[in-house]
Amino acid sequence: MKTTQLLKIGTAMIALAVSTASVATVLVVRAQGPSAKVYPPGKALPESAKVQLQPGDSLMLLNTNGARTLRGPGTFAVAASGENLAAAANRRARFSAMRSGEIPLNPSPWNLDITQSGKLCVANPSKLTLWRPQKDDAIKLTIKGGGSEQTIDWPAGKDTVAWPTSLPITTGAEYQISQPDSGDMSHITFVALTSAPNDTISTAQSLIANDCNNQLDVLVDGSPSVN
Repeated sequence: MKTTQLLKIGTAMIALAVSTASVATVLVVRAQGPSAKVYPPGKALPESAKVQLQPGDSLMLLNTNGARTLRGPGTFAVAASGENLAAAANRRARFSAMRSGEIPLNPSPWNLDITQSGKLCVANPSKLTLWRPQKDDAIKLTIKGGGSEQTIDWPAGKDTVAWPTSLPITTGAEYQISQPDSGDMSHITFVALTSAPNDTISTAQSLIANDCNNQLDVLVDGSPSVN
């Protein structure tokens, strides 16, 4: 093959790679209304796309910059208007400040919220962390599952503790998490991920695909809002 032909092929491949890299992905993470079947959670859209929403439609989109909610009726560009991200982060901080005195937000979608039942996606079982929204009092926490049982003494003032290493995590098994003193109880079923997602979009895709809805809520609620 001639050198000029090789150069043309190489140039075309580079152009294709640049073009592909420039197409950012926007992910549907929540959908309500008549168009939810057209735009279900987990559907990926290019930023150049437009969506048509009917009356009663509500669509939440997520990209690497944050989350955005569209409400029908109307035709909307998927790409955000380019709001300054620092302003978005500041608005999120103000919103968090307004929540003082309310139940705090779980700081990480990978934490196990002991007050929530459902599926929990786990990428690294050896680093699983338990989280509680109220940390003022010391509590005893009993975990049953996988053929074993373990009780944890959770000291006052701490909102996180490590999952007990003596209690193995079994994929597909249901675990009961209870507080004997208060009677509060939740049930968790673990879903093992083959690898840890490395960005917001891939994390959301994994959580949606495995029905880890509580974690998806934490991921979305912790993202800055963009217009």
